Amino acid sequence: MNSNRITERWTPTACTRTQMFAAALMWSIVGMFLFFRGLLNIWFLQDPYKFVWVAIALAIGLVKAKMVLEKTAVKISSRIKDRPEPSCLFGFMPPKSWLLIIGMIILGILLRKSPLNRSLVWSIYIAIGAALFASSRIFWKSWKSL
Repeated sequence: MNSNRITERWTPTACTRTQMFAAALMWSIVGMFLFFRGLLNIWFLQDPYKFVWVAIALAIGLVKAKMVLEKTAVKISSRIKDRPEPSCLFGFMPPKSWLLIIGMIILGILLRKSPLNRSLVWSIYIAIGAALFASSRIFWKSWKSL
């Protein structure tokens, strides 16, 4: 049997609207997870400046969303719309992006295990989470318009 046929048979496919929903949901859930994980962990630190850390992290996260992640979300959204229907559900992002996600997970683990200031570590989580969640609105708008 042709290995390509086997791959096609077991590949989960979805329509454009479902793929857009999956992208929106993934960015929203991961963003909220990172944001709240950082917020809860920084809350229990004995750092008198933790509120300053949170404010700075939020500001950086929102700037990152506007300058970087919104552009990425627009590209991914266009990719989803340009793909034939149905397409591989997880193909809404190119393989290079999935590798980047794996790399970021590894960096997150290393960051947590690092000797860096805990307020800084959890602020990075807050910033990345806020950026992902804020830019997920690009996907939600695209999903709604489909």
